[in-house]
Order: sequence, then structure tokens, then C-alpha cells
Amino acid sequence: MTLLEIILLCAFLALASYCVVRWCFQKDTEVEDRRRGAAKLAAKLSNLGLKKTPEFLMDYSVGDYSGMGKKIADLARLFLDGDDAVTSEFSQVFDGLLAAKLSTDTGRAYIAAKLTDAAKQTDTSVVKDAPVAGVV
Repeated sequence: MTLLEIILLCAFLALASYCVVRWCFQKDTEVEDRRRGAAKLAAKLSNLGLKKTPEFLMDYSVGDYSGMGKKIADLARLFLDGDDAVTSEFSQVFDGLLAAKLSTDTGRAYIAAKLTDAAKQTDTSVVKDAPVAGVV
């Protein structure tokens, strides 16, 4: 091999190494972004009142795949074995979201509109001539 061939080979190897390392860093950044997103989603779901779903998302975000798999299996068992635990958790979430909606004027107007839409005119359980608050 001549000196020129050796220099070109070294330059090619340096360029190829740079490309491989850059690709590895991009893949690592993608994994970090997925894990960061899972942690943000877990925090948001936890703030809404869910307890079981955020657990396996947090395990994923820290790279605990065995713990994540166990918690997914526990969650699936919870859904398949009975509705009581799932219903009570979603009921707590609903209560929290309803309280949050009722704390703003826009939310109260939205709920009032939904209740008005839900009440059918032919429904006998709907009180049609009820007194309005503040009117004597």
C-alpha cells in the first residue's frame, strides 16, 4: 500500500466512525425522548388521579423493563378479574375532573349545556316547571 492509500483509508475510517457514532447518538436521543414522554404522561395521569397506569410508565421511563412487564400483567389481571377496582379508580378520576370543571365559569357552563342536552323533553323524570333559584 502506498502512503496515499493509507491516508485515504484512514480518512474513510474516520468518516465512517463519525457517521456510526452520530447515528448511535441519534438513536439514544430517540430513546431518551420516548422515556421523557412516558414520564410526563405518567405525571399527568397521576395528577388526574390514576394510580395503576402511571406505575408501568414510570418503570419504562427509568428502564426497568422487568418491573414494567410485571405491572402491566398486574394491570391486565385487575381489568380481567373484576371491575370493582377499575371502576372505583375511574370514579375517583371522574370526581376529580368534575370538581375541576365546576371550579371555572366555563366549566360550569359546559356542564350545564351537557345536562340540558341530556334531558329529553319526553322524559317524565325531568321536572319541567321547577322553580328557578332566586325567583320567588
